[in-house]
Amino acid sequence: METALPTPTSATASPAAATAAPEPSPTSEPAPTLSTAPTVVVPECRQPLPQGGLIALCPDGAMLWLDGSLSREEQAAIAAQVEDDLAAVQREFKWTLRTRAVIHVRAGRDGYVDTLRSVFGYGGATAEYIADNSVAFFEPSLRTIAVNWDEIRDRKPIAAIRHELTHVVTLEACAPRCDLVPAWFNEGEARLQETTVGAEWRLVRVRYEAASMLATATLLPLTTLWTQAQWNAYGDWMGYYKYQEAARAIELIKEDVGPDAIPKIYARMRAGDDVPRAYAALSGRSWASFVGGLDARIAAGVAAPRGIVTVAPGADGTGLSYLLYGFPAEANVTLRIRSHAVDQTQEVAVSPQGALFGSIDNTYPQGEYTITAAIGADTVAAVTAVKRGGRLMQEDFEFPYTSLYR
Repeated sequence: METALPTPTSATASPAAATAAPEPSPTSEPAPTLSTAPTVVVPECRQPLPQGGLIALCPDGAMLWLDGSLSREEQAAIAAQVEDDLAAVQREFKWTLRTRAVIHVRAGRDGYVDTLRSVFGYGGATAEYIADNSVAFFEPSLRTIAVNWDEIRDRKPIAAIRHELTHVVTLEACAPRCDLVPAWFNEGEARLQETTVGAEWRLVRVRYEAASMLATATLLPLTTLWTQAQWNAYGDWMGYYKYQEAARAIELIKEDVGPDAIPKIYARMRAGDDVPRAYAALSGRSWASFVGGLDARIAAGVAAPRGIVTVAPGADGTGLSYLLYGFPAEANVTLRIRSHAVDQTQEVAVSPQGALFGSIDNTYPQGEYTITAAIGADTVAAVTAVKRGGRLMQEDFEFPYTSLYR
């Protein structure tokens, strides 16, 4: 499941008060003109299928149901994304699905809830809860994925579909011993696959937010995330951060096992080995040594125990994103962003895990930016980075509230 992050703590607005940008609506089909337009190709299915307001497409390896309200360009883009994502996940597992992956991509929340109820068979309260706490969802018993397109369309590059497709492939690759797959291993691999779509900012978040958990003593023992019931018990902020910790653990396991780590581990699980035995056999190290050294390796993977790290392009595919990490839990921080044309300050609160993610998007001019974070009168961390692209004039700037990735 691709989760939504809890609502951030209210912040005191800077003199240039932040305003939320309006959500883009789906692009409608352009009216016919005499000019020649590029041909948009969608992978139509060979056999006519019932519509019911949905359009059926058949990208390689998948059965895709899309809202008819989505433009043809969006339909083609989603189909291409699904085909690329499924191919990438199957390469990672060295596994080819025996049946098509079934995916319902709905334009917005109402359609998402409708799929959760009419296709997945969930009751109204359950469907509403899932819609409030996720942007995409996989139901193992149906081997079917539901996606809320409105919630993921602006994330660049889109990764939620690859996350859920990882669960689809896992469910085949682990049979007949899927009982041996820990929840954190399953979810951690799915989160790590999100970082393989060309989104460096996602991998930065995995590594640095896991380190921030360590700094705030909120890192969870893997034994508390072993069963699905244990995994599901953690919600709110930890409902997000558990994915970061699990993904970092998977990254380190793959480093220890070497090439083709995931298919090798699943091959041993199919033969009856659990993860600790499979890890020991493939890495030559004991599972106890991995668990015992996990904290130190997470700490060694970041530049300092506390700081600000930047990455470009940012979460919207442009600009610059930054991450405060390792701060005291829920600390009130004075965040200042300065360049030759901008000098803005805002009071923010970091998460209980000591981190906060934000972006300097293309409403800001290009140039060198210094980001500082202070607690009280003391500057705790500072970083300088170059932002490329954006406005050329200062007039209509407003401080972009440090929107948390959901």
